[in-house]
Amino acid sequence: MNYKSFVRHHCLLLLACLTLLSYGCKDEDYADKLGTPAKASFKVTKVQGKVNTYLLESTSQNAYRYQWDFGLNEGPKPAGASTEAYFISKGTYNVKLYAYGEGGYDIATQPVVVDQDDFTPTLNNPIFQQLVAHAWKLDPASTAPITVGTENNPAEYFGGGALANCQVDDDYTFSFANNAFKLSYKANGQTFNAGNIAPNYSCAADRSYDSAFTFSTTVQGAGIATITIPGNVPDRFIGVTDVASNNYRIISISATEMVLRSGKSNETVHQMRFVKK
Repeated sequence: MNYKSFVRHHCLLLLACLTLLSYGCKDEDYADKLGTPAKASFKVTKVQGKVNTYLLESTSQNAYRYQWDFGLNEGPKPAGASTEAYFISKGTYNVKLYAYGEGGYDIATQPVVVDQDDFTPTLNNPIFQQLVAHAWKLDPASTAPITVGTENNPAEYFGGGALANCQVDDDYTFSFANNAFKLSYKANGQTFNAGNIAPNYSCAADRSYDSAFTFSTTVQGAGIATITIPGNVPDRFIGVTDVASNNYRIISISATEMVLRSGKSNETVHQMRFVKK
């Protein structure tokens, strides 16, 4: 075989191989190979005899696995084709069903409207009962009544020190009456300005307030319960005026002592020791 024939022969072989590869890599309907994709849908029925409880039942097609998101900012969680959802507070919740089939998954969403609050679990909660049993004040006997730091080291930035005179007589009262949760802060004359209010780190005008609050046993990070106050710092605060946010976690509580940690787990935290007033 001469050189030209050799080249022509190998070119034809190469072309044939490329043709075979082309056919071998042809787009195929992989869904047909895997199976039919799911088509998500579900129905909602109020459960008789249970307050704020709804039965969620999948009516999905071609599904074999399910996740439910109740619209509580907790994300989707595994459950069966039917599950019960409980909502402590009135409102509209966008419930989602993730239905998984052999050929893919689908998501269905529909609102669940809850027309009343259910206070019973909160009022019967022993942590809440200790919280509302009496007024609280920052612990004047502690060498570190307030520390500042991070989630893993709450005293990383500031290890504590004595309270100012105007902090010693501050009191915080949590209560529930007339179907409402109320927090009353009484400065009794003056409020201590932290680094975010001038004059910094000094006793100044009385910043007493009354505010609603929410209580939850859902906690992100350390703690056993969460207190949240609407509104922004420094108009609303617990302990000091420069907390990162009005999200407070109860780290521990007893009949006479309570440790609160302000700020979410990814924020600067203030850890504060309170005692019964």
